[in-house]
Amino acid sequence: MDTVSVVIPAYNHEKFIGDAIESLFNQTYPHIDIIVVDDGSTDGTQNILDRYRNRITAIRQSNSGVCAARNAGIRLARGRYICFLDSDDLFLPDKIERQLKVFHKNPKIGLVHTGANVMSKAMDGWNLWYTYTPPVFHSRDEQIKALLEANYIVCSTVMVRRDLFSLAGLFDTRYRHYGEDYDMWLRLLAWSDFSSIPEVMLHYRWHGGNQSRSADQKAISNIRQEAAARLVPATG
Repeated sequence: MDTVSVVIPAYNHEKFIGDAIESLFNQTYPHIDIIVVDDGSTDGTQNILDRYRNRITAIRQSNSGVCAARNAGIRLARGRYICFLDSDDLFLPDKIERQLKVFHKNPKIGLVHTGANVMSKAMDGWNLWYTYTPPVFHSRDEQIKALLEANYIVCSTVMVRRDLFSLAGLFDTRYRHYGEDYDMWLRLLAWSDFSSIPEVMLHYRWHGGNQSRSADQKAISNIRQEAAARLVPATG
């Protein structure tokens, strides 16, 4: 059976990283390769990771940003497919199994993403803020047009065929604070079609410690221009 690698970049998330890892242990699909890249945390993240040393691969690097952390995880991945899970989010139990079924049904698909519940921190735990349902497209042209207009893919919902990274490249470390995932999806789309599962497969947990994602319009403009240049010859 196919192994699925899950790459978790972690930075100062001692309160959340354990829950993220446990959500992987609770998957209905058993063949999972868990890789955690500690991006120079200064809190107790390492202490939490030490509890799981015999069940995960955990490495530590100097603080280099989420792109460098994900790239380090991709290089270590053993699976045919790779998922990304931010260290404060949670996979629902059948996420990996459901996504694999899409790949096995259509081997030409390169990326599968899903719906997500966005959860907000409350005094007594987590409350549902809203449910995100990905759009449905009926042609590749529709996919390209929509993604050039906006990033409609939640990073922690994604599963990607690992071989595509040898074609599209790794995450661009120029985009350290915003747009790195958007840039990656656009580059991957130049090489393969995407598919989606509308049902919720992720809990995205929004809290005061989330990394700022304020829009950098210049970065987004650069990403779109570069993507358009790639997508036209790749699909023409």
